[in-house]
Amino acid sequence: MSKRRITLTLDEDVVEALRSVGGDNLSALANDALRGALERRAHQSAVLEWLEEQYATHGHPSDADYAAADAVLAQFDDATADGAA
Repeated sequence: MSKRRITLTLDEDVVEALRSVGGDNLSALANDALRGALERRAHQSAVLEWLEEQYATHGHPSDADYAAADAVLAQFDDATADGAA
C-alpha cells in the first residue's frame, strides 16, 4: 500500500504512551490506531442507519419499551453483582 508523508502533532502524553507499548515505529502505530478508529466510526454509522430504518418501519420505542429493557438489563447487573457472570 502506498504511503504519504504528513506532519502530525501529538500530545506529549500520547507519544509517551505509544512508546511505552513498544512504539518504536510511531507511524505504524498511528496508522493502526487511525484505521481502527475509522472502522469503529463506520460501524457506528451503519448501526445508526439501521436504527433509523427500524424507527421508520416500526416507530420509536415507547417509555414502556425502555422500562422493559431497563428491567432486563437490571437482571444482568444483579447477576454480575452476585458473581454469576
